[in-house]
Amino acid sequence: MKSINSLPNDERRESMKVEYKTAKGVSRLNEDSLIINKDELVYGVADGVSSLVPFTSRKNLTGGYIASNEVKQHFESNKKHGDLFSGVSRVNQRIQDEMKKYDIDISKKETLWGTALALLKITDTSIEYIQTGDCMLIAVYNNDETRVLTRLQVEHLESSAIQKWKEGIEQGVKSKSELTKRVKDILISNRHKSNTEDGYGVLNGEQNAMDYVEIGSINKIGIKQLILMTDGMFYPEEVVPGGMDYWKFITSTLNTKGLDQYVNDLVNIEESDPECIAYPRFKKSDDKAAIIITF
Repeated sequence: MKSINSLPNDERRESMKVEYKTAKGVSRLNEDSLIINKDELVYGVADGVSSLVPFTSRKNLTGGYIASNEVKQHFESNKKHGDLFSGVSRVNQRIQDEMKKYDIDISKKETLWGTALALLKITDTSIEYIQTGDCMLIAVYNNDETRVLTRLQVEHLESSAIQKWKEGIEQGVKSKSELTKRVKDILISNRHKSNTEDGYGVLNGEQNAMDYVEIGSINKIGIKQLILMTDGMFYPEEVVPGGMDYWKFITSTLNTKGLDQYVNDLVNIEESDPECIAYPRFKKSDDKAAIIITF
C-alpha cells in the first residue's frame, strides 16, 4: 500500500478533505480571500488591509480588497509558481504596481494598501509555508498535539490599544465610537511601524516587505490536520476556559462544532456585544476566512 507521501498530486488530493469558509464583517466589502489551488496543492488565506486615507478604485473596490485578491489571483492561476517566497514577492510588486496606477504616494505608509497572509504548499514529504501579519497556520497531529507554526505579528502593538480600550470601559465609556477615538492615535502609530524592526510584516508593496515575511517547512509525519485562518476567525479570549491554551481551544472548538457552526457561534457572540464592551476589540465583526485540510 502506498503512503500518502508517495502519491502523485491527483491521488494525494483524494486522500485529503478540504473545508473552507469566508464571511463579511461590518465593512462594505469582504477584504479576506481564500486561496485554493488543488492542482498545485497550494492553500491559503489573505486578510486585506485598506489604507488609512479613504480610497476606492474605479471599480469601487477598496485597497484591502484589491491586495488580498492579488494573492488569490496569483496563486490560483494555472501556471507553475515555484517556491512560495518568489510568488509572494511577485504579488508584493503587483500591489505596488496597482497603487502606482492610482497615483498613490508609496512613500507614505498611511496611504498604502496591503494584506496579511498565510499560505502553504503540500509536497511529497513536507508542508512549506509563508506568513505575514496576523494570519495563522496551525498543525494538529494524530495524538491531538497542537503545533502553532505562526505568530500574531501585531499582538505586541495592539495590546497597548486594547489596554487603553479596557481602561475606557472601566471609566464608564459604553460607546464603541468613543472608545475608538481614544485609541485612534495608537492605531495610526502602529500602521507607521509596518515592515520595521519595531513593528510587523505586511505585504503592502514596500520594497522591504519581503524582509519581514516568515517562511518555513515541516515534515508531514503524524499530521492529521492543517488549519489556516485570518484574525476575524479568532474567538474572544474571554470565552476560553481558564487555564486552557488558546490555540488548543480554537482547534478543538473547530473540530467539535464544525466550520459552519463555529462561525455562526462567533457571529452570535459579536452580535451580542455591538459596542465591543464585553469582548474588547476594534470592530464589532471583522471579515473572516478559514481553511481546514484533513488528511
